[in-house]
Amino acid sequence: MPKVSVIIPVYNTENYLRQCLDSVIGQTFDDMEIICVNDGSTDSSPQILEEYAARDNRIRVIHKQNGGLVSARKTGIKMASGQYIGYVDSDDWIEPEMYETLYLSASSSKADLVSCGHFLEGAYTTIHMDTVEEGFYSGERMGFLRDHTIYRLDKKEAGIRASLCYKLFTRELITKGQHAVPNDLTMAEDKMCLLTCILECSSVLILKRAFYHYRINAQSMVHASDTDYLLRVNAVYQYLLKLYQHPRFTENMRIQSELYVTDLLLKGINTMLGFRERNLLWFDPYWLDTIPSGSKVVLYGAGEAGRKCQKQLLSRTDLHFVGCVDFGYQHILDEILNVESPDALKEENYDYIVITIKNSDKAVQIRTQLEDIGIASNKILWFEQKELFWRYAEAEGLLKETGKSI
Repeated sequence: MPKVSVIIPVYNTENYLRQCLDSVIGQTFDDMEIICVNDGSTDSSPQILEEYAARDNRIRVIHKQNGGLVSARKTGIKMASGQYIGYVDSDDWIEPEMYETLYLSASSSKADLVSCGHFLEGAYTTIHMDTVEEGFYSGERMGFLRDHTIYRLDKKEAGIRASLCYKLFTRELITKGQHAVPNDLTMAEDKMCLLTCILECSSVLILKRAFYHYRINAQSMVHASDTDYLLRVNAVYQYLLKLYQHPRFTENMRIQSELYVTDLLLKGINTMLGFRERNLLWFDPYWLDTIPSGSKVVLYGAGEAGRKCQKQLLSRTDLHFVGCVDFGYQHILDEILNVESPDALKEENYDYIVITIKNSDKAVQIRTQLEDIGIASNKILWFEQKELFWRYAEAEGLLKETGKSI
């Protein structure tokens, strides 16, 4: 019996699959089996899987008709024999020491679940951790953890990151949690499985180290309307209604669950339902009111946030849009924004440069880079942009600290 089973669901990821498989077979921990579930791929993914299986006898390949992510994971669990089980998505990759670290941490602490951080790989790389405190949770401390699993309300962020891929579970726990999630749940599958596992387990270990590289696949981020989006949100809500009946599901967890569904609904309005006014409720224009009338403003960043800020800025007759800059300007082709190097600011007449990036850690990094090229710190502005529902939740008094003290 292997100590760890790694399950990799695969569906049409031929462009990334080799990097994923190389990172898994290259682990410093080798007492594991690698179960690849080909979920009806129509590209060359099946051939790549068979090629790797011929080279490494730890790899087992299962071919099945397309049934979705949940179905593929359940198929993998049925075949798994490891003491612990982890998942890797086939378009992502992992650090060499990931499973050695997670296994040794789980086995030494006897934790049912170990969770770690991840790298978000998009236009730039950011590191994300669970916002609950690092350490071992059992007994009464599990009450605190459950009340902070969905959200860490004081930080307005997820308490434990939803993805199952940054985690290692005992086989018994993930089997129970995964099989509770319906195959036709096509949204928030990981979040619902994680919640179920947190309710069922007796101990959790939180690590504040990142090992997993989560790829933002631009090709999969389609902007076409999803006419079934509200039905899919309703399926999540129906699953939550069942979880409400669990004896360990607290009133605080219910409040956070409803905030979570609200977040999904706002995401639908902004990006999923196909509204012509995309991201209508995504970037609050209040930041414009804090800039003195008559100011000349440069925007940093040419992503969706940058384009949204430009539109908001151009709607004001008392402010003047100077231009857009980005340190990655050479790789940005944008028909809406003419993006230049930040070095061009030395010759521009402007009052402020506004960093149009929502991630606070990345914004701090950009601020430092701008200061390093000689831009005065008092000319650099950044505005926190939390999702709209947090403002109303705060006004309703829903963000007070909850759960038992740790």
